[in-house]
Amino acid sequence: MLRVYASHTSCGGLSHIRRKAPVPRLRRWMSVRPEQQHKTPDARKKVTIAELQKMRDAGTPISMLTTYDYPSARALSANPQIDIAFVGDSLAQVCLGHTSTTELTLDEMIHHTRAVRRGTKHPLLLADMPFGSYNVSAEDTLRNAVRLVQQGGAEAVKMEGGVELAGVVRRLGTIGIPVMAHIGLMPQRCNASGFRVQGRDAESARGVLADALALEDAGAFAVVLEAIPHKLGEYITNRLRIPTIGIGAGNMTSGQVLVWDDMMGTWAGHKAKFVRRFADVKTERDAGVQRYAAAVRDRSFPSATESYAMDDAEWNKFLRHEEK
Repeated sequence: MLRVYASHTSCGGLSHIRRKAPVPRLRRWMSVRPEQQHKTPDARKKVTIAELQKMRDAGTPISMLTTYDYPSARALSANPQIDIAFVGDSLAQVCLGHTSTTELTLDEMIHHTRAVRRGTKHPLLLADMPFGSYNVSAEDTLRNAVRLVQQGGAEAVKMEGGVELAGVVRRLGTIGIPVMAHIGLMPQRCNASGFRVQGRDAESARGVLADALALEDAGAFAVVLEAIPHKLGEYITNRLRIPTIGIGAGNMTSGQVLVWDDMMGTWAGHKAKFVRRFADVKTERDAGVQRYAAAVRDRSFPSATESYAMDDAEWNKFLRHEEK
């Protein structure tokens, strides 16, 4: 509501009327309230596909991390060295408790991508196309990719597959949806192939290379190389003109990606050989839960400083009224 303030001249006339919005007060009694929206300069300008290509050409490694919600997106955006915020289908396991990425639906992916969109500032926002959303027909693929962009806010999409996806990658490019390809180990196909390193013999290595070249030719702006020998990862990187993002492909790819929960040490499941824990959040998280539960049980929480007081006179007045 706007308040009206009248300013008078020396003759008592009304010279003008000012309208001023009331100053909002912080409500300390609210346990949850919206963040203060301070307008501060962004730490880095928005990352574009053109910038990623320039980084690749200059030999500057590209940093990509998964993110599934608003808080983790804010954490990525707080670091100017993170280039790509990736809503991966790994959220099926690490966030939703599914046993496989194939159980994730497009609606769930859109839901999480929207949350990440609200927290993402400078990183390019990339979203996985879930299993089944691009495997039926080209028309379905186009519709589903458009939904990820329109409803989810994704700026690019990622798809697992090789030569067989070249046609749909090309079609998505014609309508302005950039595609990052994913070859090598493809988790969405684990039921058929298993979780095994790919390209370890000459024939399969040629197959991985053929996939990479076909997808580059189809217009993919980058290619994820997962679980392949480091020599093959470097070779493919040198053969392609577009960035390669490695995950278990050695340190000579154009960039690297890890799953947030692997990197932070919060995932209690299988730890792949290529995973490095850069933090031990799980240990501190579990300790925090234990400390909270203990403080509740022994009534040390909340303390007097964490409680709200009431004037003694008002309290006594309340008691007298109730005791009538």
